[in-house]
Amino acid sequence: MRVLIVTGNFAGENQNPWLLDDLALQFARSGDEVDVIVHDTKNARARGSQDRHVDGIRVTSVGPTRVRAGRLGKILNHVEAGWGLHTIGFRSARTSPYDLCVYTSIGAFSWGLPARLRRAGLVKRSVFVLWDFFPIHQLEIGRIAANWLHAPLRGLESLSMRNADAIAVMSPANERFLRTYHRDVRGETILVPPWASDPFSGGIVRSGTKRERFTAIFGGQLVAGRGLDTLLRAAKRLQDSACPVDILIVGDGSARVSLIALAQELGLTNTTFLAGLPREEYRELLRSSHIGIAVTVAGVSPPTFPSKIVEYCASGVPMVVCVEPASDAGSIVEAAGAGLSARAGDDASLATAIKELHAEEAAGILEARARRARDFFEAELSVSRAVETIRAVALTT
Repeated sequence: MRVLIVTGNFAGENQNPWLLDDLALQFARSGDEVDVIVHDTKNARARGSQDRHVDGIRVTSVGPTRVRAGRLGKILNHVEAGWGLHTIGFRSARTSPYDLCVYTSIGAFSWGLPARLRRAGLVKRSVFVLWDFFPIHQLEIGRIAANWLHAPLRGLESLSMRNADAIAVMSPANERFLRTYHRDVRGETILVPPWASDPFSGGIVRSGTKRERFTAIFGGQLVAGRGLDTLLRAAKRLQDSACPVDILIVGDGSARVSLIALAQELGLTNTTFLAGLPREEYRELLRSSHIGIAVTVAGVSPPTFPSKIVEYCASGVPMVVCVEPASDAGSIVEAAGAGLSARAGDDASLATAIKELHAEEAAGILEARARRARDFFEAELSVSRAVETIRAVALTT
């Protein structure tokens, strides 16, 4: 099968692999021929065909070769990427037809290329992977300030997914929100939670040596909309109650300085910030931790499913999922026996959940949750499972 992936995020030089990297590699390992068109607007790349030392994957970059700063610069970066998609990208894709095209939210940034390829008969079937309800989520967390942009941007996003043969949603809550938010999108949906590659070779789980003190880890981007202030306030509650728990926050981002300042203001001695790590180093650190933390912000209406849940499960690390009421991620993790849920924005409930898992560790029963987390990954969250579900769309006539 010939597979085309159109994405703005794909690992380049000195960059960690991402979900689409894992997907492309899994398709290639399954014997498929994989092409990737990258319209990256955040990292400058040479335009055209890229060197990729993985058999079965050909990467073509169509984004800017120089990334501009500022609001106008960002707009120009996207315009240049859009032009590249319909020139370099279209030319590279028309060499022979594809059985399947996969593209993701934010769909408007694919600039209609997947639909054009479909109309031209160059793609037989297409799957839109819906991770992000744009633009409502960005408006509600303050990343987009101009409310008047809501209607036109929502229209563009609806248009980007309208011609997809299937829309991959992360959870049942995501499917329900899709039907109310994008009412003119009536395509079929498939359930594909965020996925991860397997950190263990040969399927053999290596638990690793745990840190001396009970450690809760958060790994991810330190940016607006992550709810990390709630985690820091929960850390303060744990510290004040003399609960022997360390909080480890791993990652980089625009909010890092303000978060460190908040930790200092709260007088936290149980919280450590580490810079972002290469994936394998991060996974080793994760396996040495006792639990993972997934946290979002309160006051948002679209349901989220933090992808770090999948990384925790892949490494057999139980977790606390602190998400907004609209999300079903916490209840899904609890139903799998892989962790506990808490309410976004509620540092007291987050601290209580962490204490409960600490008590389970002291009682010697937390390991059972770790095994169930790994079982959940193997059954539902692995990249091989995602490829299997997405592939079925291409095989449907």
